[in-house]
Amino acid sequence: INIERASNHNTTMLLKRGFRLLKIASVVLTAQLCMSLAPAITKSLHSKHISSRQISTCNRWQPLKSAATDEVTNHAEETDDATSSKVDHIPGSRGDGYIVTKTYDVPIEGFPSLSDVFEPSDQERLQLEVMNVTLPAALMLLDPEKYPTQSRARKAIRQRAICICRRNSDSKFDELGKVIARAYPGDIIGYQQRGGSDYYSVQGTPYRLPAFDVPVIFEDDHVAIVNKPAGIVAYRAEGNRGGGSRGGHGRDTLISALPAVLKPSNIPITDENYPMKRPQPVHRLDRPTSGLVVVAKTKLATVHLSQQFEFRKAQKTYMAILNGSPQQPSCDNETTEDGWNLIDHDLEDKSAVTKWKVLQTVKSLHGNNGVLTLVELKPKTGRYHQLRRHMAWVCKAPIVGDATYDEDNMRLRKRGLFLCSNEITIEHPYYNTPSGREEWSQLNKDALNLGEGCLLEEDEESGIVTLRVRIDLPKKFASFLMHEDARANKFLNETE
Repeated sequence: INIERASNHNTTMLLKRGFRLLKIASVVLTAQLCMSLAPAITKSLHSKHISSRQISTCNRWQPLKSAATDEVTNHAEETDDATSSKVDHIPGSRGDGYIVTKTYDVPIEGFPSLSDVFEPSDQERLQLEVMNVTLPAALMLLDPEKYPTQSRARKAIRQRAICICRRNSDSKFDELGKVIARAYPGDIIGYQQRGGSDYYSVQGTPYRLPAFDVPVIFEDDHVAIVNKPAGIVAYRAEGNRGGGSRGGHGRDTLISALPAVLKPSNIPITDENYPMKRPQPVHRLDRPTSGLVVVAKTKLATVHLSQQFEFRKAQKTYMAILNGSPQQPSCDNETTEDGWNLIDHDLEDKSAVTKWKVLQTVKSLHGNNGVLTLVELKPKTGRYHQLRRHMAWVCKAPIVGDATYDEDNMRLRKRGLFLCSNEITIEHPYYNTPSGREEWSQLNKDALNLGEGCLLEEDEESGIVTLRVRIDLPKKFASFLMHEDARANKFLNETE
């Protein structure tokens, strides 16, 4: 019995070892096959990427006269025709999601000033010569301000930010920089970035389009107004830029989508004003709220627009559907002759003022007291959830779909929050400046193509140039009211 058990044990061990060897062999064969097919697959993917994406998106960008744009260092006069052709293809030669934004030409005469930067001991240790240096040393010699030390240059290389276009490489940055790589006369060293990582410094960058639509209602070189869809946050979550297990929103944010839908600003560069690196929203909307968001494209526009919202010069109008009929308590609510009601109810011991007016009332089987109310809201202050809390706490009629302040009614949450910022009026951030006033006086007002719902005009009394934008409500507003009213009327007719 013992001999039989030992024999079975040995057989089992041999079978296990055999399976392990087969697994190892399969892994080795798979790796060899992938290595042999990788160049052909990569070339195919790169060609498809460039033809279907980069070429289709390059034409939509306009040239930018920006000091932030790094000019291509060109020593074509000192090189042959092959080297000159390389410079003509810059930027845009990488098709793997990267684009070259800055280049350095290695001089034909090499680096005669090598001894001014490196000690003789370092030259011997690194094997540096006038016509043959390491890639980190070349970066230090070509751009000492950005790469003052070898550690700084090596860090950029390890971050995959450096690529090399060899003198005889058919005008392509097909070599990724390495710390041990060497630089020779006639080579071109490129600094690369992922497409979309820098909005205004690169022209023709194939930005990845967002997964949602962001309609542009108005846009010029200074300011833009976009229509934010419901369910999209304005900014990334703090502390996490990429989303993932720790939370965050990744690229599904308004600020990440703006570079794909807006054009770069073409204003002249001055010390006081210059294009922003990235379009900057100057105010926010809650995640479930849809509607107009003002975006600044220049430094001065960011300052002026932010001050307008801070000092309550910007006029915003919202539309909302309330669950029930709003009450009018005399202590917090005043009614004017034109039908507007004024709520002056502090939130967190801070003044909070809202004007509201009833526009339409319909019947509903699930609404409070059997009705739903369409109201127009004009906040005079900008407190946290001001409109939602004023309607729920003061008027006793929360906004339909508000999961935070209408916890009891679960039947009306299926279609989201019915709150939309549909109109906004601001002072134009440029045409009210001294230089802007001169340009405004010479502007052909009739030739302005502002689009539907946009009005750019000068106030006759104050002389201030204002921009007013208005959009239609989302289709779900009208369809929801019509559906609820039809169901209620049908039920009442059947019961009668």
